[in-house]
Parts: sequence; C-alpha cells; structure tokens
Amino acid sequence: MKSFLRFVAGFALGMALGAAVVTLLAPQSGSDTQRRLRSRLQQALEEARQAAEQTRAEAYTRLAELKVQPTRTPDVRTR
Repeated sequence: MKSFLRFVAGFALGMALGAAVVTLLAPQSGSDTQRRLRSRLQQALEEARQAAEQTRAEAYTRLAELKVQPTRTPDVRTR
C-alpha cells in the first residue's frame, strides 16, 4: 500500500513538474498553453480518481477476506 501511495505521489509530482516545464518552454500562446494544461490536469485527476477507486476496492476485498478467516488467539494458559 505504501509503495502504491508513493507511486501516486511521484506521479502527481511528475505531472506538476512537467506542466511547469511546458509552461516555461511552450511556443504556443498563453491561452493555448492554459487549455493544454487544463486538459492534462483533468486527465491526471481522472487517473488519480481511478487509482483511488481501485485501491479502495482492493482494501474492501482484503477486509472481507480477513473477516472470513478464523481468528487465532494466543494460548494464555499457564504451563
């Protein structure tokens, strides 16, 4: 789970840095650049939403599996 969150954070950071570089180096007009950035941001947000939904579904599946497994309790009887 931690590795997935690191991946998502790295992905978001990469998108932000990429957008900054594109803005600084883009030969297009400001309005064209803004439109492209908006489109990329919407795409990144949709991918993040899908990743979050997949993670949530996996967590619920794992929780359901754990609920079905028998619980082991330690033997606390004195010897």
